[in-house]
Amino acid sequence: MMTSLLMLGLAYALVAALLLALCIGLEGRRLLKISLIVLVSAFYSVTWLGHQSMLGWATSEDMPDAFRVLWITIDEPDKATKEAGGIFFWVRELDEAGIPQGAPRAYHVPFTEQAAEEAQAALGKMEEGDVMNGTLSNNAVREQDTEAQRESDYEGTDRIGGDDGFRPMFELREVAPPTLPPKA
Repeated sequence: MMTSLLMLGLAYALVAALLLALCIGLEGRRLLKISLIVLVSAFYSVTWLGHQSMLGWATSEDMPDAFRVLWITIDEPDKATKEAGGIFFWVRELDEAGIPQGAPRAYHVPFTEQAAEEAQAALGKMEEGDVMNGTLSNNAVREQDTEAQRESDYEGTDRIGGDDGFRPMFELREVAPPTLPPKA
């Protein structure tokens, strides 16, 4: 990530240098030349600072279909400041064999009561030392979800947007301890 930010900064510096060379070659219109150089310099400085502030923020993209949960943080909505709250997952994607792969990534899911309860239960198990995996189910509707949907008219579930207003629901479960061969 830092390499791409450095490359972006260098690219803007190159554009500024090319603009400076162009302005030196042109005759007259001194105010236009100065304003273009200042504008480009300000633009790449603001972009650099903007990208620096984005480092480390959780993404709202869909989580992987199967993932290992490393940690969960639950931020409840604040009525005083009208902040929506959210659930933050630190996860690693699982391959076909169920083995975590790649670097961990932070994900943000909007706060709902049902999602928060499931996340809190998983967090409690993780604090006890259990390893948790998660999956997304696009079409699976659990019986308790069906009742909650009827009662709340699609409000307060962990369906959180998407093209048609539906995104997959996540389900968290314990990972069975590894089986070891018997001792001889």
